[in-house]
Amino acid sequence: MHITLLGATGPTGQQVLTQALESGHTITVLVRDPSRLPQRDDSRVTVITGDATVAGDVTRAVGRGPVISALGPGKDFKSTLATRAVAAVLPSMAASEANRLVWLSALGAGSSSQQQSVIQGAASKMLMSRLMADKGVADDDLAASDVDCTIALPVMLTNGPRTGTYKTFDADTHVGRVGGRISRADVADFLLAAATGERPAQRRVILTH
Repeated sequence: MHITLLGATGPTGQQVLTQALESGHTITVLVRDPSRLPQRDDSRVTVITGDATVAGDVTRAVGRGPVISALGPGKDFKSTLATRAVAAVLPSMAASEANRLVWLSALGAGSSSQQQSVIQGAASKMLMSRLMADKGVADDDLAASDVDCTIALPVMLTNGPRTGTYKTFDADTHVGRVGGRISRADVADFLLAAATGERPAQRRVILTH
């Protein structure tokens, strides 16, 4: 399967790209700086230089098949990347033959703050309130769109190994708070499975170990 990946140079995006290639997929990546992409010379990877917040750049990258966004703000806790990227991705999806979007968000974004553990929720509110608010607006825009999308809401991320034993909860029906941690490798496993149809389609999914 051919997949378009946004955020390929980030820690989770690198996990997605590595696992996708191991599974036999081909990938188009949209990156601002190709020199930061370790797989830039891999024949299975098509590299498009551009910005995921610019609709024209996203449109050049998106083709047939699913799109995975593993975009992240790095250490910028006041980032508005999520809403700017959604504003570019949605019209690009509509103008392409892409058939599915899997979007990495975070538990604590927008209304999902009510489902965070008390401790993690307090930390998010103190350190990342603007970031989580921006992610929440982006998630709402995606959920209200006509795009076939899954929004992944992982708990606190780690650099641990891929286990495949993580838990998922439907965020639209789950009652109660969810805590814990999950590795970026397992989050990537979920993003790929959701994009390729190996998991049933769900709109918003909480991920934890």
